[in-house]
Amino acid sequence: MLLLRLLMRQCRAKAGLEAFETCRLLWHGPREAVQDYADALLRILGTSLPKGPLIHDLRAEERSFDEEWLLARSGALQHDDHCSATFLLRARLLLYLRRPVGWLAAELVQRMDAMTERNHIK
Repeated sequence: MLLLRLLMRQCRAKAGLEAFETCRLLWHGPREAVQDYADALLRILGTSLPKGPLIHDLRAEERSFDEEWLLARSGALQHDDHCSATFLLRARLLLYLRRPVGWLAAELVQRMDAMTERNHIK
């Protein structure tokens, strides 16, 4: 949770992005850093969700609904639970946004897992 909040905090002030253009740019540069995927995901969610995602400060003890949703999606992906991951996308996003957001979230989870393993972060 802390890593997710840290990544999301660093991209709050950036403008929203068009989903397909973002994925196209990141697809051609698969070695992009975890921060680039977090930026892209948060910026797309900022334009996709009615009020944008609510990400609390690093020190906050409670989690927002959006944080819980992102963590549930990440957990489903980590456990290869594709049914739950798909359900979570369908529950909140319009049809045309599900694929790019799903792809960005999956790429972010992979990079976060690799980052935590490399740096022994929990």
